[in-house]
Amino acid sequence: MQLILIAIPFFFLLIFVELAYGLLRGNNTYRLNDSINSISMGSLSRLQGLVILGFSGSIYEIIVAKYQIAQLADDALWVWVSCFVLYDFAYYWKHRFGHEVALFWGSHVAHHQSEDYNLSTALRQTSIDFYGFLFYLPFFFLGFPAEILFTVVSLNLIYQFWVHTEHVPKLGPIEWLFVTPSNHRVHHARNKIYVDRNYGGVFILWDRMFGSFQEELAEETVVFGLRKPLNSWNPIWANVHVYWRLSQDFFSMPGIANKLKLLFKPPGWRAEGQQSHCKLGIEAVDLTARFDPTISPFSLVYTLVQFVFTVVLSLAVLLGAASLSHSLVSLAVIYLFFSFFVAGAWLEGKEFALALEIVRLVFLVPCLLLLDLNPAVTTLLIGNAIIVLPLLLTFGSKRVQLQALS
Repeated sequence: MQLILIAIPFFFLLIFVELAYGLLRGNNTYRLNDSINSISMGSLSRLQGLVILGFSGSIYEIIVAKYQIAQLADDALWVWVSCFVLYDFAYYWKHRFGHEVALFWGSHVAHHQSEDYNLSTALRQTSIDFYGFLFYLPFFFLGFPAEILFTVVSLNLIYQFWVHTEHVPKLGPIEWLFVTPSNHRVHHARNKIYVDRNYGGVFILWDRMFGSFQEELAEETVVFGLRKPLNSWNPIWANVHVYWRLSQDFFSMPGIANKLKLLFKPPGWRAEGQQSHCKLGIEAVDLTARFDPTISPFSLVYTLVQFVFTVVLSLAVLLGAASLSHSLVSLAVIYLFFSFFVAGAWLEGKEFALALEIVRLVFLVPCLLLLDLNPAVTTLLIGNAIIVLPLLLTFGSKRVQLQALS
């Protein structure tokens, strides 16, 4: 967790560098709405970990205490190197199951919803990774210390950040050994030839060994996103939409055996004669279309400004969580989930966005006073609320709102 927190400022710095580079080269790969949505989901993924405290670590402690497992030396280079390589092998299978098993795809799908491909896409992570700990268990039984394993997990995730870019071409012989931007672009594509390929985290060797490798082809331009598009900037819906449709299929599916098959078969599977609510593979996909609802410049600029403040608050909560009670952390996380939801509503031009924004600002001040975070952050955010809230209340009728947004 600490490594990821340390890396966050560098993530944002590199996002700005990539954005500037793309603008200078006339090849900008960013859209504001998509980037806000990706960063929202990345923030929520980090925040939910504060509420679900140390689940994997607790499992580790139970295993060590129950079976009295001898720990490998934490200062031996071979332990670190072997853990790094073995974890990437485990990650390959976790990632592959996340695509090829419907129950797990519902969790992983969040990472693939963006129809753009840039460094902000790397931050788009799920908030409901309920099965990842299963792939840690072999390391506990083999005696790898928890601090080594979770450091390696963080390093693996940090490595994957840089491969989410369109600006780096193929890298020659490196393509044979490591995951690169080229072979990871394939992984995020919705072209039929590219779907469910290139699962590696650091090493692409596993894909070559187990038959899941696909090279990026010059004659087949990569088109990013899902074959069944999300078409929403709602970060909460983005996390649960597959499970909602899967639950509909589950309850309508006849027979216990078919219900179980539905969960563990590939996404979109259905028993003979049954229609799937996912409709994957049935509906034609327009690979050229991107979800991009038109909103006014006012809405876009306002959302961006408030989104920046929300990200600042989320970072303050992440950094200050150790000094807060679990109930206060939970309150902060709920408030931030709501804030990112409101940002999505603005980006979609929802009529109720203004009312939700007023509610969000009204509750911001008492929330900040309860949390007692960094004084500079608290002052900044309260000042924003004091300035903005009266304006929204004054010009908040639907008629004036529509005029302001037109």
